[in-house]
Amino acid sequence: MALPIRWMAWESVFQGKYTTKSDIWSFAVLLWEILNLGRWQPFDNLTNQQVVENLSHMHVDDDQFVLLPRPGPPCTKDIYDLMGECWRRHEKDRPTFREFHLFLQRKNLGYAPIT
Repeated sequence: MALPIRWMAWESVFQGKYTTKSDIWSFAVLLWEILNLGRWQPFDNLTNQQVVENLSHMHVDDDQFVLLPRPGPPCTKDIYDLMGECWRRHEKDRPTFREFHLFLQRKNLGYAPIT
């Protein structure tokens, strides 16, 4: 059975572990696709085996994992930073869906972080 590895968290691929924290990883990949207007699939420059190899860097925690690149406009730095939080190695360091939702609500209401 083929797996959608381009959207999967490393722990789902290597440990068969599926949680809401692995779902938030996948959701951030979906958001990346949306912000790219569906023009590319995640890691379109890599083969499936290379995607697995990239995820393996998270598995062994060697700081070699390569994130998806920041989409162009309308993806602001704070949205990309939030996606990066969703792709953190440790599940406890990833946001919850509630936190993600609150962030998007604030963005919708015109909130802008102080830079």
